[in-house]
Amino acid sequence: MEGDKPSVSIIGTGALGSTLQHFFEENGYRIRSVWNSRGGKVYLNKSGQFKEKRATLPEKEGEAGDFVFITTPDDLISKTARDLAGKPIHWKEKIVIHCSGNLTSDELTSLSEKGAKIVSMHPIQSFKKGDGRDRFRDITISLQGDKAGKELLKPIIGEMGANALMLSKKQKRYLHIAAVMASNYLVALMFSVENLLTDVDLEEGFESLQPLVHQTVTNIFEKGPADALTGPISRGDTASVQKHLKELKGAEQEVLYKIMGLEAAKIAERGSHIPQEKINMLRNLFTLSLDQSEKI
Repeated sequence: MEGDKPSVSIIGTGALGSTLQHFFEENGYRIRSVWNSRGGKVYLNKSGQFKEKRATLPEKEGEAGDFVFITTPDDLISKTARDLAGKPIHWKEKIVIHCSGNLTSDELTSLSEKGAKIVSMHPIQSFKKGDGRDRFRDITISLQGDKAGKELLKPIIGEMGANALMLSKKQKRYLHIAAVMASNYLVALMFSVENLLTDVDLEEGFESLQPLVHQTVTNIFEKGPADALTGPISRGDTASVQKHLKELKGAEQEVLYKIMGLEAAKIAERGSHIPQEKINMLRNLFTLSLDQSEKI
């Protein structure tokens, strides 16, 4: 490794790749090269001078940094690794990292066979083009793969102001499912809520929910989901639930209301302050008909 800090190559210059580049540049790392589908730039020195390349990957030893980050779309990671493994590069001296949340370090096996340390490093955060290094601050970044490689990445994650979370392959897969549900499905839920209000010409009602949603999210992470539940289900208020379902009969949101209601009923039952009879009534109200089940 050069000097006090490793040199870095980045393959893929989308939202995450460009944010990583900004972090490394601002924190004294030497960017050795940057690559995308249009070609590459090999930096000649720390002053920023570079040589443009038609190739889309490093072709020889001097074009690959000590740390090689693959930030391509998921379906290109394995192929990129295989293509890199065929290059005349001393992989035993390299750490290769992909940044997929869904895929494990196994996608880089072809490089491991060449001697590289391989790691999957996934920032649990959303990124957009133009984000700076502060996007990493106070987030969690998961690490899965080669033990020595993970240890070498931990100081970098510390510089980012992030927290490192060590995962097994199974833990990594489940964490990604959880992240999708917590982020993407929350967006989908709020989209459904917005449509529900729009259908009755109450567009401004969506904004009125903002304080409630913010406080609910705060309660979830301060108290835990089980102690954050409020509303009719938490009270065993079957009459209110029946009225809601009557209004939603045949609407797109009816099935979603029932599915989420069953989950909320589990929380209410755990609280043990609602009679079991009420819990059973709630479950019966939320049970999907055959036609509704076919819609899922």
